Amino acid sequence: MTIMDDRGTTPPANRSFATQMALITKLLRKRFDQRARSMTLSDGKPLTRAQWRVLAAVHLREGATQREIAELLDIGTVATGQTIDRLEGSQWVERRPDQSDRRVKRLYLKPQAMPVLERLGLLGDREDQSAMVGISSEDMARLGALLETIIENLLSAEDDGPADGSGQRSGRR
Repeated sequence: MTIMDDRGTTPPANRSFATQMALITKLLRKRFDQRARSMTLSDGKPLTRAQWRVLAAVHLREGATQREIAELLDIGTVATGQTIDRLEGSQWVERRPDQSDRRVKRLYLKPQAMPVLERLGLLGDREDQSAMVGISSEDMARLGALLETIIENLLSAEDDGPADGSGQRSGRR
């Protein structure tokens, strides 16, 4: 049984590693979203989480297709397309035809997106700094190394069999 405190979170002594990671992610996203809403699209509406995530993904994978961006962000292609439509309407992203397949459109940033991306980067840096207050650079380096080890463990565990130890993979083929 999980015990919750008055804020709806598990007290620190009872939090599992996965719960801690999920809570950190939730709190960082919530704080970032609150600050990112101060940025607006050309229609005056605030920048949403979906929009800043797609914008950042296109920045990291310029020339990617809508499907590739959707897969990267683990969201549906229709929702991704709608978000790209809004960003395209704000002149931040453009679709260009693929050189080898006219049916495919590739995504590129427009120059107007760069100030927004710079502000998003600063917001991200500020949130990282806020989260790390009171933690020494040595402890942060150690934490980073530990997290990288956990990431590698999880990536290599994807190749392992099922958790029940049967050696058989479940699911359809």
